[in-house]
Amino acid sequence: MNYFEDQFIICIFDKKLFTMVTIVALFVLISGIIASVAYALSKEKSVNSISYFILGFSILFISKDFFEHPDEQLTFFFPYFMISILGVHFFVGEATKSKVSIWWNLIPIVISIGVFLIFDFTEFSYMKSPVEKNIELLLVAVLSVVTPFLTHLAKLGIGNLIIRFGSIKWAENEENYLESLVSYAFIGGVAALGSFLLGPLGILIAATFHLSASFVARNKLGLKNNIILSASSALFLLAFSIIYVRQGGFEQLNFLRGEVVEGAFIAGFMVVSHHLFLRLSRFNTGKWQFILGSIAVVIPIVAITAIGLAYTQFERLGGVLALAGMIVSLAVLSVTFALFKNASFVSLKLISIGLALLLLPVIRPVEQVSNIDLESLGIQVNVEGEKSEGLPLSSVTGKWSIQEESSKVYFELGPDDGRTKGEFKRVFGSLKVANTIEESFVDVVLPLEELTTYIGPRDKELMGSGYFKAEEFPEIRFESSVFKTKDDFYIVSGDFTMMGVTKKLDVKLKLEGVGEKESKKVLVFSGGAQVDRTEFGMSPSAKIGNVVDFELEIQMIEED
Repeated sequence: MNYFEDQFIICIFDKKLFTMVTIVALFVLISGIIASVAYALSKEKSVNSISYFILGFSILFISKDFFEHPDEQLTFFFPYFMISILGVHFFVGEATKSKVSIWWNLIPIVISIGVFLIFDFTEFSYMKSPVEKNIELLLVAVLSVVTPFLTHLAKLGIGNLIIRFGSIKWAENEENYLESLVSYAFIGGVAALGSFLLGPLGILIAATFHLSASFVARNKLGLKNNIILSASSALFLLAFSIIYVRQGGFEQLNFLRGEVVEGAFIAGFMVVSHHLFLRLSRFNTGKWQFILGSIAVVIPIVAITAIGLAYTQFERLGGVLALAGMIVSLAVLSVTFALFKNASFVSLKLISIGLALLLLPVIRPVEQVSNIDLESLGIQVNVEGEKSEGLPLSSVTGKWSIQEESSKVYFELGPDDGRTKGEFKRVFGSLKVANTIEESFVDVVLPLEELTTYIGPRDKELMGSGYFKAEEFPEIRFESSVFKTKDDFYIVSGDFTMMGVTKKLDVKLKLEGVGEKESKKVLVFSGGAQVDRTEFGMSPSAKIGNVVDFELEIQMIEED
């Protein structure tokens, strides 16, 4: 079993990670496979609506962790309430799918108006963006539920005008184009308006109420079911991409980044290949039907897994942002394919969402977390935003040893939009603070076996001949020669030795506080330094980065 398989299994079955989100992800993935099988067997109509409901339900469910309310007991009321709204409309749609009266479409309109007139959601926030006015929720919801009805009116109006004033041919194909045009306009418009009024919540509200209306509108407005359902799912995929990016540790999705563009084109590859092999499976029998259907499912699974795990080799190749770009592109492409191929691609959407969620624990950038708890040591913590003032070393003369289990040295390198991060998990060394600061001395050792960039294969490569040559040079060392006072911190000059090469290095060091642990005095230092790795024998690389920024968090205990 290789590293990736190891991590994948750990992420799924570790008791801390085996959450309801993981269960939902597996359920969605399996649902996507079942929907693919149904299409291959020409039975997609029997599972289409339930597949769309699963898609909407799953995204609403995972959105719940981003809602907040002053009363914690009400925190999840909003997302569960929207799930209920979606469920009610799904059952109404199923019960009335053989009905043709357009008046059934008043149900979602009445419900959307009633919901936001009866309930007050102004104390809720979503992704830290508060709901300021109920009327804004009402506006987005009503706009979403009336879109299928407005599309129907537009088709009738334009068709009547053409018949009355011109001789232009107007057939079913042109009507489908109109539906797609309205769908694209709606998706773009509601994404802009909803985000302006409500932030990310606007898109989630629009997706919920548009899909609710689409369930009821089936077979009643002369609209192509696949087109209106694809528009709804496109909105849900946009909402999911925002959740996925935030859950993955990023603030936003920038389509100028290479890995995002990569994901967008991978989506096109998956759409075409998935549809091609499902159609081939559909028109074959026996073992070839099974083989071709299996290929249709395997291709997106392999593509999504590959683009996700590519991040584990290099930050700007795949990962969370690539998968989010893939999801957004899939949202747009599915509406176009619903027009030209009358295909909903709900199976591919479910597979993509389920697998992306399962991969997230493996490809999410690790957050560097301090092991030093200042409050537990009795060291005063400054109010957020205030700059801490360093203490003088003259107050802590004596000999001190680094507590290796608490101390860490973090590092970063590379371009701003693709920083490689890592840390030395344990640090060894000692400090002597003399009565004369200039005579003080510090010795720090960083064992390479304690170095991690949070990705096993890359760490193993770094230990090899192309980088640290760890077998020959197992540690990095800094030995000071001069302490100089500057403002409220110190500049410590000394010898920095790495890969058998010694260079002069200045380290910024600040005494954050003096505390107590197990009846012994404890010091906490912060600091930083910069090292050009090429000066020690490593090959230069603009992609990887040459200058390494170090950040120190050192805890020391007084020696007996």
